[in-house]
Amino acid sequence: MVSSEKLWDEETLECARACFISASQLLYCEPSLESVAQQIESGQFDEAPFAMDEEVARQGLALMSSWCGRVSERVGRKGDMLASSESFIEEVAALQREWLRLFVGVGVPEASCFESFYVDPNSAVFGRNVLEVRKSYRRYGLQLARLHSEPDDHLGLMLGFIGHMIGLELDARRSGDAGLSRNIASDQDAFLSTHMLPWLAVWRYNVGKFAASDYYRGLGEFVFGLCSRYALRFGVHFDAERSAFRRARP
Repeated sequence: MVSSEKLWDEETLECARACFISASQLLYCEPSLESVAQQIESGQFDEAPFAMDEEVARQGLALMSSWCGRVSERVGRKGDMLASSESFIEEVAALQREWLRLFVGVGVPEASCFESFYVDPNSAVFGRNVLEVRKSYRRYGLQLARLHSEPDDHLGLMLGFIGHMIGLELDARRSGDAGLSRNIASDQDAFLSTHMLPWLAVWRYNVGKFAASDYYRGLGEFVFGLCSRYALRFGVHFDAERSAFRRARP
């Protein structure tokens, strides 16, 4: 059930969509010299268009912005010269090693991004959860490029999927199809509640425990805060005492 829908106008949803897509890329893709240089030059983490009223998301963004500021000061270069600095190359190489250790792992990653790792650790690589997520992707016209070589239930991919569904919801709204718009919103609620929120707090804890940099410590906080803030749309809130997401009673 979508709550307080009148508060979720097109502009708000566009901002949320942009944040989900950005978070998806930051988590799923290995950092590169070009991408990190662009983040520093643009001040990407100085502010977000959505979830800045959520304390955890705001703190996460501040950590990432602080990392970028310190690196920029240490390197002392800007623009095209930044990516060619040996000092900057070393900073990004350290981020790449951390991304690999945290999220990919040689063996078991320290903060696995796969749903199955948390909810069904004894399952096959492509178990029930993966197939359910794949079915949801296909329903909305998505299929992984590496379909049979990588599980579909990666948090980075699921963040991108929420962003994709928000975009389709907006298209339905603009075309005047209120019924379709409501159905897509309900599917977002179901996907978040079933496949993302049940293990998100544990994932956040692992990132905070094992991350070496404010960049990834901040990303863990921002992703958690972003999902927490968006879940409020559907009447779901994070109970800090029980460390679990709960749906408000009607």
